Amino acid sequence: MVVKMIVEVLFMWLIYALYMAILVGKKGPIGGIFFYPKVMQERTVELGLITREELKQRKINAFVLLITLMLVIPAIFILFVNKARSYFDCSLQFYVLFLGAEFFDWLFIDTFWVAMSDWWLIEGTEDLNDTWHNVNVKKWKFVKLIPFAIPLAAIVGGLYWLIGLIL
Repeated sequence: MVVKMIVEVLFMWLIYALYMAILVGKKGPIGGIFFYPKVMQERTVELGLITREELKQRKINAFVLLITLMLVIPAIFILFVNKARSYFDCSLQFYVLFLGAEFFDWLFIDTFWVAMSDWWLIEGTEDLNDTWHNVNVKKWKFVKLIPFAIPLAAIVGGLYWLIGLIL
């Protein structure tokens, strides 16, 4: 089961990488501007790089897609691949898959790609780089998610458990 969960976490990494590629594939960093601090978002609107309406719509679309992916794919693994049927198994497996995906987001996306590369720099916002383009800004993000993920896993695991009762 441990090896299977590791493979599933790696699959979640792939899904998260594809998600990010979809967001920034055509528009570059502006495609993910809603992830930046509010001050950065406001500056890109002032510079005419994106409108408020487009920013709002991109944010809604991105979060709907992310939440859907982060709920549906683990459900497939937990209920159909692993055939978990107890509340504890559903909650624990969701916790592992969620933190596995978030570890990828924190280490590879936020730390290496965002904070340590110049790819995400936006011309005209250089004076705001200290608000986000620094590894210290993101260093505690993952640690903070560890306790936050417990009630989330309890809720989502309960949902999966109820679905498993129907299956």
